[in-house]
Amino acid sequence: MIAGRQDACAHNNALWCDAVLKTAGAKTEFHAGFWCARDKALPLYPNIVTLSPKQGADFYAALPDLPQGAGVKDSFDSLDLAPYGFQRLFTGTWLFRPPPSAKRAPISSDWHKVATSESLKKWLAGWNENESLHAVFPSRLLERKTIDFAAIIKDGKVKAGAVFNTGPKLDGKDILGLSNVFCRKTWLYSALHDLLEPFPNRSICTYENDASVLPVYRQLGFEPCGQLSVWLKQ
Repeated sequence: MIAGRQDACAHNNALWCDAVLKTAGAKTEFHAGFWCARDKALPLYPNIVTLSPKQGADFYAALPDLPQGAGVKDSFDSLDLAPYGFQRLFTGTWLFRPPPSAKRAPISSDWHKVATSESLKKWLAGWNENESLHAVFPSRLLERKTIDFAAIIKDGKVKAGAVFNTGPKLDGKDILGLSNVFCRKTWLYSALHDLLEPFPNRSICTYENDASVLPVYRQLGFEPCGQLSVWLKQ
């Protein structure tokens, strides 16, 4: 049962992390208060995402077994994991865009779904210059029906991109998660506008740890709905 926006953000992010870690071969589990991936750690992705502010014995029992370099995403910024050998990396803000009150059909744009291994390579080149990180997103992820890699293509070149993932339901409707946005920082408003263009009537969630760009999200209809923090196992 998803109680509110911050809960929906946490569950959506856990579903996305579950897809990435499971594709990489990790054993993943959803518990009452958290999601966990065992036996494998990936750059940029946590091994635990909390799904409630308070955690019980199962959560703390899982911490010692996490591999070195594993991360914990405290989705409610409510835990102190320093005594357990973790260092806080950053804090962020959950953002939620409710669907506009007036329904409208999407208009045409430069939005393209990444559907082939070759197009994924171009997307990855725009996403991150560090090629060692590209293995985090293997082409097998393109086969998942709940995930869309999106690109804004102008003049044959990838100008911006993001990942969208579906779930869970809030008020009976699927939430759409937005992550891994990339573009020129000065073009963020235009990039986000174009990336969101196909989904005018969907609720969308994401998070941001750069406070300087929060006003851009607000201009596009996103509303803050809670804080999160990310911890790294030392």
